[in-house]
Amino acid sequence: MVLVSSLPVKLVPSRTLPRLSVDFQMQGSSRVVEMEATSKLESMLARIQGIKEISSVSSNGSGRITLELDRNVSPEMVRFEASTIVRQTWPQLPEGTSYPVVTMARPDERASLPFLRYTLNAPAVPRIIQQYAEEKIQPALSRIPGVYSITITGAVPMEWKLTYDQPQLESLGLTLSDLQSAIGRHLSVTYLGTGKVENQDGATYWMRVSLLPDMQEKGFDPSLIEVALPDRAGFIRLDQLVSVSREESDPGSYFRINGLNLVYISIQADEQANQLNLSKTVKYRLEELEKALPAGYHLIKSYDSTEYIQKELDKIYYRTGLTILILLFFVLLITWSRKYLWLVILSLGANLSVAVIFYYLLGLEMQLYSLTGVTISLSLIIDGTLVMTDQLIHRQNLKAFPAIFAATITTMGALVVIFFLDESVRLNLQDFSAVVIINLGVSLVTTLFLVPALFDTLRMGRPGHIAKPSRRISMRTPKRLRWRPRRVAARFSRFYEKMILTFARRRWIAIAVFVLAFGIPTYLLPEKIDKETAWAQRYNRVFGSEIYKGKIGPLVDKVLGGTSRLFAEKVSEGSYYNRSDETVLSVSATMPNGATLDQMDYLVQRIEAYLQQFKEIRLFQTSIYNARQAGISIYFKEEFERGSFPYILKSDLISKTQELGGGSWSIYGLDDQGYSNRIYTAAGNYRVLMYGYNYDALYEYAERFRNRLLDGYARIEQVNINSEFSYALEDYSEYLFELDRERLAQMNLLPQDLYFTMRSVFANDVSAGAVYSDQAYEQLKFYSRQSRDYDIWAMLNFPLRTRH
Repeated sequence: MVLVSSLPVKLVPSRTLPRLSVDFQMQGSSRVVEMEATSKLESMLARIQGIKEISSVSSNGSGRITLELDRNVSPEMVRFEASTIVRQTWPQLPEGTSYPVVTMARPDERASLPFLRYTLNAPAVPRIIQQYAEEKIQPALSRIPGVYSITITGAVPMEWKLTYDQPQLESLGLTLSDLQSAIGRHLSVTYLGTGKVENQDGATYWMRVSLLPDMQEKGFDPSLIEVALPDRAGFIRLDQLVSVSREESDPGSYFRINGLNLVYISIQADEQANQLNLSKTVKYRLEELEKALPAGYHLIKSYDSTEYIQKELDKIYYRTGLTILILLFFVLLITWSRKYLWLVILSLGANLSVAVIFYYLLGLEMQLYSLTGVTISLSLIIDGTLVMTDQLIHRQNLKAFPAIFAATITTMGALVVIFFLDESVRLNLQDFSAVVIINLGVSLVTTLFLVPALFDTLRMGRPGHIAKPSRRISMRTPKRLRWRPRRVAARFSRFYEKMILTFARRRWIAIAVFVLAFGIPTYLLPEKIDKETAWAQRYNRVFGSEIYKGKIGPLVDKVLGGTSRLFAEKVSEGSYYNRSDETVLSVSATMPNGATLDQMDYLVQRIEAYLQQFKEIRLFQTSIYNARQAGISIYFKEEFERGSFPYILKSDLISKTQELGGGSWSIYGLDDQGYSNRIYTAAGNYRVLMYGYNYDALYEYAERFRNRLLDGYARIEQVNINSEFSYALEDYSEYLFELDRERLAQMNLLPQDLYFTMRSVFANDVSAGAVYSDQAYEQLKFYSRQSRDYDIWAMLNFPLRTRH
């Protein structure tokens, strides 16, 4: 029992695939993200030993780098090296780039999700609540063994918004870069040297002397910052150029539970932790912390995956126990001997006890797959015990062991194939295979050594304790020997003998039963044959008619389809295991290009308000990823999740989303039939891949090739240039500016002059540093008053002023 409690218990395997990804966020178009961030990170990560393939995708506002690893390298070591490289490279990335996150790929993404999630409610702004959780709750939980990480989200950080007027800057000959440089100089820490200091004991030592900015204590005061005017015309205070306001940052995403904006505490367990035991420890610690919470603060459990884990484990324990009882019942029914029954029970208990030791030593995880392997292997273990016991009773020797050994080794060899499957399948099933192999291997030892020892200990070799073979029972047997179990066994043997003789004389019956059991694939017949032959026309008249498709066809498929039809219908293509999961209804929303986060939030809030009226819903989680994508996961109360309400709600949501405008909706779950009203344009039927090291040159070649196709072939309507192939045309467009280099040279201008002019006019959310305020660093952001007023025409006709 000590080792059983030490085994890691979880819902799904936590093994990692030989693949990791590096994700980051950065403002800008895909081309800017590629040049400024993705290419730098990719070139540094490519130096890691053991990388089989490296690929990257740069999107508008984000980037991802994927590393495929060799089988012979340790994924954890590569992850450590990648984290080290990211930490060294991040300061070189553009300002405002989020810290790149290194993530290992898993065959089942549920293994990386938090297993506990709490909400912290209080009559205060979310920023204060989150600050309290980070100072009081997070340190206490992080000291619990088995807790891997604690994430606290929900509060939007504060920022200092500096709004300037571009015409005013133009009149003074200033640019946005001048303002940034002035703030940078004021916030910088100036190293003055070292000085000799004497302490209270009279000892002297050297100390570093630095000049700190005054706003470290006062927050941000623009009147303390002076901006130099051009041509040494003097200085002007920053507060005369910008208006300052301290506001909450614009959120980039939303996450809500039951439509409420709260502070969320997400707890993720270590891979080797027993999540059931860890959950009890964490809950007990949170109960102690809740007693010390300030007035009005409340901790509420919003999600607990261990409840579902315990429920699933209880089902497996019940099925395992039922399997053992059925097997033991049949043993007692056939042998009618308590000693025989005790021999099976003791050998089975010893087999599982020894197997648990190997589970612990080999680091196996107890989850749905491995526990299923334990249940399946029970009957195989008992088979060996029964065969060896009968051999000892009737032959008084161990000559049956070679046959048992050969049959067991054959089964174990068949399971070894799982270790050579694809990584995504192998990592899920390798614990299942290992559990069955260990149980069978231990059963060989118990069959050879333990069963004979128990046989002698229980004195089962004496006559009269085991029924004699049924073939010796005759009609002249005395009534006191005609026990009912013996008569049942004899009748079953006679029935089995007659069945074998019948199938031997009439083999067509056995063949017909076998064929019908497997099934005739009538369900694979096509509805129509697109040919003009007479045979095709007769086929279409019969199998393409409404009567056959509506009434006859389904009945024929059920009668003749057999088990192959059930497999084709119930098991999705490419899957290998039908997971029994909680009933979840998923709703996803998409909006066209150009939408804002507020528009998406308003659209999703209307669905949230509709869901709040149903008491049958346990909770629903809303994730608004960006302005174009959002999702809602709906979980039901236990008494309603297997009933008709989820299907009724799905139908009502389809009707509700059809009434809403401004976005597209997809609703899926419960069954294979999903709903989607998303309309997209096909991207084309053919594609051409172009490879190269210089992206700009490669893009230029792609444009030339596109122009030649459009000019030379009248049937080609459209040619799209994308970095990734997709059957649907992406709803995205951007403006590309081709520079007239000769004109720039005539005007003595550089491309950066154009860039800085447009950057100053259309600046929005431009970082200018950070200041320490309210026990946290807060960002300084520049905003132009004209950024939302100018359109493309105004940008093209904006006067260009330079300092030449």
